[in-house]
Amino acid sequence: MDAEAVSDRSEHAKVSAVDLTEGKYSEEKLDGVWEEEASVQIQLNEEKITVKTSEPGNEADGADYNPGVDISEGRAVITQAGTYVLSGTLEDGQIVIDADKEELVRLVLNGVELSCSSSAPIYSKGGNVVIILAEGTENVVTDGMEYIYEEGEEEPRAAIFAKDDLTFNGTGVLSVIGNYKHGIQCKDDLKFITGTYEVKAAEDGIVGKDSITVRNGNFTIDSGDDGMKATNIEETDKGYVLIEDGSFQITAGGDGIQAETLLRVNDGNMEITTGGGSQNAAVSAEKPMDGGRAMPNGSNEEMQGGRMLPPEGMTPSEGMEDGFAGGGQPPKGAPPDEPGADEESAAASDSSKALKSYVELIIGGGEFDLDSCDDGIHSDQNVIISNGSFRISTGDDGIHADQTLTIEDGDIDIQQSYEGIEGFEVVIDGGNVKILASDDGINAAGEADEADSVDDSADDGGEAEKPDHGRGNPMAEEDQGATLTINGGTVYVNAGGDGLDANGDIFINGGDITVHGPADGGNGTLDYASSCKITGGTFVGVGSAGMIQNPSEDSAQPVIVWKLDEPVEAGTVIAVKDKEGKVIVKKTTEKMVQWLTVSSPEFIEGETYTVCVGDRVKEVNLE
Repeated sequence: MDAEAVSDRSEHAKVSAVDLTEGKYSEEKLDGVWEEEASVQIQLNEEKITVKTSEPGNEADGADYNPGVDISEGRAVITQAGTYVLSGTLEDGQIVIDADKEELVRLVLNGVELSCSSSAPIYSKGGNVVIILAEGTENVVTDGMEYIYEEGEEEPRAAIFAKDDLTFNGTGVLSVIGNYKHGIQCKDDLKFITGTYEVKAAEDGIVGKDSITVRNGNFTIDSGDDGMKATNIEETDKGYVLIEDGSFQITAGGDGIQAETLLRVNDGNMEITTGGGSQNAAVSAEKPMDGGRAMPNGSNEEMQGGRMLPPEGMTPSEGMEDGFAGGGQPPKGAPPDEPGADEESAAASDSSKALKSYVELIIGGGEFDLDSCDDGIHSDQNVIISNGSFRISTGDDGIHADQTLTIEDGDIDIQQSYEGIEGFEVVIDGGNVKILASDDGINAAGEADEADSVDDSADDGGEAEKPDHGRGNPMAEEDQGATLTINGGTVYVNAGGDGLDANGDIFINGGDITVHGPADGGNGTLDYASSCKITGGTFVGVGSAGMIQNPSEDSAQPVIVWKLDEPVEAGTVIAVKDKEGKVIVKKTTEKMVQWLTVSSPEFIEGETYTVCVGDRVKEVNLE
């Protein structure tokens, strides 16, 4: 990782990211109306360009006539502010805008087929450009597979390319085919007000250096690398993507939507597939799909006084050659994200996340159908989800934040994942969260300010040595100070690895939580380094007896724990009844189970409860 790039990211993290709740638009950018009599008409006729104004007789196809347009050899150069209406077909030519930065140039696409074999068909060298898609029209812009540059030049690199601000408006359709590199690229602020956009690109679909803002519109993007991205890492108030509404269908070889500072989605409908989808994720030998640490099925580690004990006859150091000792977790098998310095980066990123930000990722609402080879939702710093409906299938984490991951509300269905939810601090305040994970369901892990504390050995593919913290068991998680807090909502977890895992503390203060933990003996329904305290809510956890950790004895709310002599099969009904026979909790096992724990706000200390597991019955007094 480049040291300068890390420094840039640290600066972004210090200021957080720009707090945008809605986009900022000038009146001229919101205005998609144009009048023919007040415009310059540019007629495209295969290899010829003709210009005329509303005044009769003012027509020219050469340099003798100049209403703000210079024409030569299939090339039209717009040099001053005004409204220019393009119609017709240009087989191999170019429209260039070369006005002063502050001059407003309105380019109306009124049924255009425009192609250029050696450069960008639409190239804005300067000017505040608004491209308007005329109502009822279909417009196509296509570039060639190789560009020819003047000596010392490296731009443009997209079928539609702008050095200054670029805004799209109107109700027509624009199809952009970027055969060379990108579809649409802007070196300043890129805005979409309305319109329908179909973009196919060899590399990135839509790129805005300083920002991308979408007020509304319909987007279909098929890209070899990223679908949409903002790339400025040099200025802390730039490099963001703000989506207020719209419909998005994105198929990307890289990330679906990526921002350097802030990715904020307030509303909209998104269908995103990245890296060939979740089914295309590589299954590494170091990333076992049946859960993490290698312990024999049916092993009988138990939890006593907050410490796990190994199976009878085995010392803590035996049988660990193939495991992950010292609190370590199996490596994920995928290389870490490289901080692509900017949009000039020649190498395509290995990252194939659906929604990704390097600093802040905030979702306020919308509908999301995400199928990603890599993480579904990812931030190198923080994720906040305050509402929305999510269906996520991923080859790695469903939702991941290196620092704080907060779910305030929403309907989240993680249908396939390696780890469902992961962050250093995970907070669930509400919503309906459902997780299916081949490894950990919810994992609070990592290092605070990880970018500044990464061990150099990791750069060589090695694992940094992790201390045991004197917990007496090499299988125990390292206490990194990570926390998992559940304050409310409905949470369902079905995990092949640990159900709820924290390299620190688990706090359950409210909500309705059900955890179907592992059937194998190498993982636990609960796995924590410091404590698991239950103060409120309904909690039911079931799983194997291989690596048992019970909720902490100093939990404020009473807890029932039962380790069965023999496991029971999937489909077994578990019920807890009070002395009057009232059923307080009832669940059905979804896999083989030998251990269970239940806590409910209806439990009363000193009372006796009947626990039924199929035809097995046990009386428990809550002392």
